[in-house]
Amino acid sequence: MGDPVILIDGMPAGNDHNGGRLIFGPDGKLYLSKGEMGHNQFGNACLPIEAQRLPTAEEVKNQDWTAYVGKVLRFNPDGSIPEDNPVLNGVRSHVFTYGHRNPQGLTFGPDGILYSCEHGPSSDDEINLLEAGGNYGWPQVAGFRDNHGYVYANYSAAPNCKDLKWDANLIPDDVPKQQETDWNAPNFKEPLKTFYTVPGNYDYSDLRCADAGLDYIDWPTIAPSSILYYPKDAAVPAWRNSLIVTALKNGAVYIVRLSDSGRQVQGDVDKEFHSRNRYRGAAIDPSGERLFVITDNAGNGLDEALIPTGEMKNPGSILVFHYTGKN
Repeated sequence: MGDPVILIDGMPAGNDHNGGRLIFGPDGKLYLSKGEMGHNQFGNACLPIEAQRLPTAEEVKNQDWTAYVGKVLRFNPDGSIPEDNPVLNGVRSHVFTYGHRNPQGLTFGPDGILYSCEHGPSSDDEINLLEAGGNYGWPQVAGFRDNHGYVYANYSAAPNCKDLKWDANLIPDDVPKQQETDWNAPNFKEPLKTFYTVPGNYDYSDLRCADAGLDYIDWPTIAPSSILYYPKDAAVPAWRNSLIVTALKNGAVYIVRLSDSGRQVQGDVDKEFHSRNRYRGAAIDPSGERLFVITDNAGNGLDEALIPTGEMKNPGSILVFHYTGKN
């Protein structure tokens, strides 16, 4: 081990939605997911979302990375900008894709395909196939551009924002609103899969847990925290050529099967190993026989009866699930 070397500094950070998954690609480049810092919600409601803002040439020249929020970034191993990164609005930067909310997981699959998992707002967690220069829609779109279950409520643009009580689904009249289909971009990319798309009139209120302040746990999302590719020739037949997604709210592992090309989701999604925990990340041993899952040391989720709770069963632990060849 030698002395640490700073590849890049001055990166934006905040108290919410930092993303932060870092992986090497088969091309030898570094990929980093960055969230949009939780702007336009809770205590950050009056701060604008900048997931659609792209860096200017002047900002890149001055190493001003403030526009790097809500993006997936691509670096050379020395921190410099790859010469084949996409040119966006006439500028080449570290930005590989943009329009992300809180992308917490990255993984590579067949033929170098890059997948991500991303937290939705009150619905529409996403699994995305990331393509250079792609725009993934946030905050104008959550999930598919279908006007189902989501409207962009821009609290930060309300003239009296500081006087308003933020609510994800009961939006005050003073807050500007935009339907998903009122926005479009030629490079918009729809997700491969959502957890979950719901009707436009979906009722997000849940009286059983609203008094405890845990109503968000019952919203149609799983809070995907990491994503792995399970190879076509690995040990578990039912998991081959699948994406393994860990969830925070449900304390479960989701198996998302892929088509042979890896560019489409195929068949049903299986939910495995549910427990009263928040699953933060996962790893697979080289044989594919053991799945290791790390849990958060605190937080809220669903118990074995799917009731919201703040009492976790195995906080701050590593759980091992071992395939024995039996169902």
